[in-house]
Amino acid sequence: MEIENVEKAIVKDSTRVLTPKEYEKLKIALSADYNCICDVLVHTGMRMPEVIKFSQHPEWYDARRRCIELPTVAIRKKKTVYKTRQVNLTLDGCKAVEHFSKMMKDNLKIPTRQSMIGVLSRAAISAGLPDGDTGICPKMFRKTLVSWLMQTYPEKMFKIASNMGHTLAVMQINYTNLSFAPEDTVDIKKFLKGWGDL
Repeated sequence: MEIENVEKAIVKDSTRVLTPKEYEKLKIALSADYNCICDVLVHTGMRMPEVIKFSQHPEWYDARRRCIELPTVAIRKKKTVYKTRQVNLTLDGCKAVEHFSKMMKDNLKIPTRQSMIGVLSRAAISAGLPDGDTGICPKMFRKTLVSWLMQTYPEKMFKIASNMGHTLAVMQINYTNLSFAPEDTVDIKKFLKGWGDL
């Protein structure tokens, strides 16, 4: 019996985990405004309410240290051990955050979660992603980043957990046994270049 080598969506707990190639295809199907928002989401791993709060406080970004310092007021999740959080960034992550801040000054509007789901779903189908819009939602960018970080830097689990605001138990249960194709792993390492040096 011959096994088909067909691309399938990676979906964990009803949420999609993108590959870098899928992310690039998705971006082509999105407007410049959505590209800007999605870039910030995938490079920071922040939750949507955290991005909204950060959009009102660009001073939380520290370019010299390549990070965003999220104070207690930004951490909207009620059940968390982290009352504040430092979000580490690659150089490309810094560019995404700086572009986002510039676009906010130019009146970029952050859509509601429901609007974003609709736009992302249509873009996923238009882009021809495997399994269409299965698991497509704003939360996927956060889940994608933490999955990529664990694929690339498993020895830095504690740092990744604190960066994302997760406990080690959550990391072990959800992110230590996720497989990517070898070519996707190469692309992930390129995307995250420099994060491990922080």
